[in-house]
Amino acid sequence: MKKMLVIALAILVSSSAFAQIDPDENGIGLYFDEFGYEVCMSTAAPFTPITAYLLATNITEESGVSGFECEVTTDGPLTAAAWALNGVQPLNVFAAPLFAVGLGEFELATPVINNVVLLATLTAYVLAPTDQVSFGIKNLDAGSFTPPSPGYAAGDNAGLLVPLQVSSGFPYGAAVAQINIDPCGVVANDEVSFGSMKALYR
Repeated sequence: MKKMLVIALAILVSSSAFAQIDPDENGIGLYFDEFGYEVCMSTAAPFTPITAYLLATNITEESGVSGFECEVTTDGPLTAAAWALNGVQPLNVFAAPLFAVGLGEFELATPVINNVVLLATLTAYVLAPTDQVSFGIKNLDAGSFTPPSPGYAAGDNAGLLVPLQVSSGFPYGAAVAQINIDPCGVVANDEVSFGSMKALYR
């Protein structure tokens, strides 16, 4: 019996240690891994390459994403920053980090894998460990959502628009990911902040 309890406890600890940062449905965030776990990182050497992933998490449309809108903001120095859209034939109306992206429906839609949808990937260099960088996510100024928010279109119906809550909460502006900031000041989303946003859509 004691062995079973120890095993159960070990499973519980291991699963909670790797829990996604944002547990709420229909979320969007920038992460330093492809599963939505890491929002803080540091660099130890000059000219360090970094990779960050723009992810939609826990989306309610199981058919995936046929398009999305948001803006990723950066505060701090990055070198040779480049964005790559995920998808078969992605088309961005704007230039990154402004995203009004069409992906296509059904087989062209970006699927849900391990509870996340990879929207885009950022690669860049941080020149020195003393360089501090903070990222945010907000709505497009002339976006499709009322009230304004990031959002996506369902994979099987581009006309079905779903607002996305930002992983750092609502209103927008708080950091969703940081590099070389100690202590890391990323504020996790909570039920109350998302509840405030959901109230706007009623």
